[in-house]
Amino acid sequence: MNHPIAPTPAPARPPRQRKATRAQLIAAAADLFAEHGTTNVSIGAICERAGFTRGAFYSNFKTVDDAFFALYEQRNGEVQQRLEALTADAASPEQARCSLESVVATALRALPMDPQWVAIRTSFAAQAQHRPEVAAILREHAEHLRRHLQPLLMRALELTGRRPLDSPEDLTRAAITAHVGAMTQSPLHDDPEAVREAVVRGVVLGLTTGQ
Repeated sequence: MNHPIAPTPAPARPPRQRKATRAQLIAAAADLFAEHGTTNVSIGAICERAGFTRGAFYSNFKTVDDAFFALYEQRNGEVQQRLEALTADAASPEQARCSLESVVATALRALPMDPQWVAIRTSFAAQAQHRPEVAAILREHAEHLRRHLQPLLMRALELTGRRPLDSPEDLTRAAITAHVGAMTQSPLHDDPEAVREAVVRGVVLGLTTGQ
């Protein structure tokens, strides 16, 4: 009696090729999120933009949300690298006493203008009200950013002779919130960068003391 021959499994992609495929899918998702201003895009659209099959998508992600969080991790990694470089510069012994404007400029360099990304994140964050797992992940990522920005902000403040009125954690969170709020409102202003600088400067000035 003849027995059917089981199909030979498809060979696993080399790690380098799989990493490249994942990167292309993330890039395609980022393009679509930016174009639509929301994460509400289909897996099929992401695959079509990236030039891959659904099988390639499902070998890397389960859902569009997974692709978004992979993108979020990538953006956080880029910001973290920028923060580490700026923190190293701030720790240089050549650094002298600086002004409050310098502190704000340092923070803004670490948190660059990216209105499209803020719009996408805001759209996704709106889901957090009804999805506790999304809220938990976003909180974790927000704290990750705060932990990396805080040493840089505190070092810059030290060079001005100022210190936080309350905890360094609260000051850092307030500065990030001011930045995000200004970014969200950026389409309403002719000079959004000037508004962002003024808002962050106001928060830092109001929540620190030179005494």
